[in-house]
Amino acid sequence: MERIEKLLGIKDRTYARHVFIALCISFVVALGAVLYRNPGSWMDEQSHYYRAIQISNGDVYKNDNGNMALFGGMVSETQQSFMDYFIKNGPNHTFGLYPLSKVGKFQYSEKNRFQAATNAVPYHPLVYFPYVLIVLLNKILHLTPATEFIFMRLSGLAFAFFILILSIRIMPFSKWTIAALSLHPTILLTNSAISADVFTNVSIIFFVACLTKVTYKVAKLKSFQKLDAIQLGISIILISLAKVPAFLIIISVFPMLYFANKEKLTSRLINIFLLFTLFFSILCSLLLIVLIKDVNTGAYFGRNVNTFKQLSHIFSNIFNFISMYLREIFSYDYTVIQLGYAEEVIYQKPPILVSILYYVAYGLSWLYQEKEYRVTKIDIKKFNLIQIGKILSFFAIILSTFLILYLQFSIVGSDIIEGVQQRYFIAYSLLLLTFIPNIAKLKRPFLNGIVVVTYFPLITYIIYFFTQIF
Repeated sequence: MERIEKLLGIKDRTYARHVFIALCISFVVALGAVLYRNPGSWMDEQSHYYRAIQISNGDVYKNDNGNMALFGGMVSETQQSFMDYFIKNGPNHTFGLYPLSKVGKFQYSEKNRFQAATNAVPYHPLVYFPYVLIVLLNKILHLTPATEFIFMRLSGLAFAFFILILSIRIMPFSKWTIAALSLHPTILLTNSAISADVFTNVSIIFFVACLTKVTYKVAKLKSFQKLDAIQLGISIILISLAKVPAFLIIISVFPMLYFANKEKLTSRLINIFLLFTLFFSILCSLLLIVLIKDVNTGAYFGRNVNTFKQLSHIFSNIFNFISMYLREIFSYDYTVIQLGYAEEVIYQKPPILVSILYYVAYGLSWLYQEKEYRVTKIDIKKFNLIQIGKILSFFAIILSTFLILYLQFSIVGSDIIEGVQQRYFIAYSLLLLTFIPNIAKLKRPFLNGIVVVTYFPLITYIIYFFTQIF
């Protein structure tokens, strides 16, 4: 147990045990999903699968003869047939040992054909690197598409847990919050699938851990170390490579830098380095927006979508749009926990009471901290002001996500915003938590209750899983 405590950066044995058990359970369930959830059983997995293959073949921004609705690239005939088999079967084929199916015997092929994956093209190509590495390696090994698919999922899962463990180690306190997030079934199942959201989610978690670490130092009036700046800088760059609205999270960095500079806690070199990474990340995000501006994801799904016509509609009906826009944002149910495709709708999400209980426990999770942080003296005022920056960045991301989906996915002139999913906001929810060292000693039964309730959605998913396969 001492090695685990050292790995996670935890000195309290009970605390380390809770965090470690949560990570182990999350990993085991995710591993089961890797092996027993059929290809395409998670949202848009087929598109992300094709996209990783296309990038490995050098098709980064390729379309079908100038058709802006059909971006994609080349995939092998057997890779395409392998995935098509499961997509055609739909939700009635969610679970099974797919390597043992009839398509599991398909062999490696170098005969390629064009496959559209337009809805995955807006993601930065680098977010697919865990999967692309496996596809490139398979050009040498010539494994079957089924075996290659397993290793692609495993590569993404390994990357996700490496970043999760690293984030927990960096986080100075409230480490249980990250462990609690790893138990969220949507996060867990995303980690087990081939998805660009894996990179986005863990990049956000890593960023929050690094920001909390340096914020804690600012509040204690303790100088930055080079390692702190490097970790934060890397996290900022990773965020810039994630889903487009993610770069707005860097808004939360500026209040911290302001206080650090005011208290002379950073050197000139560290200031220059952090400012460079901030502006470099903004530049990367803007470059990605320019590259994908002509990608018509809505038309790919056969929808009457045109960004410029939608903008014209907005400006000609500005007050009606604002009313509709605010209504959609404030009436949206953010509490639904997505469990992926299933044979029946009832199995696609846990009961609402289970979801609410989880989010209550998750919202209180930052209060569960190691004993040594209960008596730490810090400048709470600075913590609160920096927290405002985090909250502002969260709402900026919410606003931009709804706006982007209205412009790029909703039908021109629509009075609703379509395409919004709860999974887009889960990792960002970390920004709303305060992460202030707890100066009050909380009773053990209360803390144990927080831990137990956190498992409710995952237990529900496991019950649903066995109900569907038997």
